Amino acid sequence: MDSKKIKLLYIAGSGRSGTTLIARLLGELDGFVNVGEAALFLFDPRLRAKGLPCGCGRAVEECPFWKEAAETISPAMAAEAAPLLRMRCFPALMRQSNSGRIPPAYAPILAKLASVYQHVVATTGCRVIVDSSKNPTNGLLASLAPNVEMHVLHVVRDPHNVVASWTKKKGYLATHPASRVVAWWWSYNLLSEALKCRTKSYRLVRYEDFLRDPGAVLQAAAADVVGSAPEMPFLQGMEATIRQQHSLAGNPDKLDSGKVRIGEPKRPADDSHRWLVNLLTFPLQMRYRYPVRPTG
Repeated sequence: MDSKKIKLLYIAGSGRSGTTLIARLLGELDGFVNVGEAALFLFDPRLRAKGLPCGCGRAVEECPFWKEAAETISPAMAAEAAPLLRMRCFPALMRQSNSGRIPPAYAPILAKLASVYQHVVATTGCRVIVDSSKNPTNGLLASLAPNVEMHVLHVVRDPHNVVASWTKKKGYLATHPASRVVAWWWSYNLLSEALKCRTKSYRLVRYEDFLRDPGAVLQAAAADVVGSAPEMPFLQGMEATIRQQHSLAGNPDKLDSGKVRIGEPKRPADDSHRWLVNLLTFPLQMRYRYPVRPTG
């Protein structure tokens, strides 16, 4: 496998945009393995300190799939890597990568990430790794990792729904104020678009369109990577059967397996922040073909 490129389908975009569900469904395709937010989780000491379980339900340190790989990234290395992977580092790293001058501080991180992906391929025999870390800086890092062929699926969701989701408690995920969520929605989506110049393929998908026709979106995303639309016996109309997967971080829904119903997009029950969301996001709402909701 060392002589071949590792095909990586990186799911980018803002949090609470449906990326966990999409990644889990892609992980059911033949030859695809979903690792959740591996590129983000493994190099984020604060995230690792929360003790979030693997998708199999075990602690990451006790999961037979991840135990060895996680142990090779020491707390000291994660602490050194974290400041280099913040969102504000994205523009400088993009300029440096385009000029071919990657700072030496990134070399051990790139080598370690590549070794983690190689571990996944060696363990599963997969053709494609699906990483739903979303963070554009982690995505840029992944594109620079040795022997990795990067493909990006950029998922966007109506900002009103994203704000409503982040301001409502869900399992172990924290809540955040609307102003912070809007800032994330802007920055994550714009920088995710910038990944186009570092990838072999890039596809922008609205979550609402995925909910209306999940099969078409999954097949198109897979075809970008492997060249053809795969069969999807696990998906019957709007119902999917998802097996247990070894996914890191992400939405607590990852812990559920079995039958999953994929529903139509719904307007959030709490739309109290719509004036703020409209004011701050309408340029990108127009770009992504979302109607600006009236405030009256």
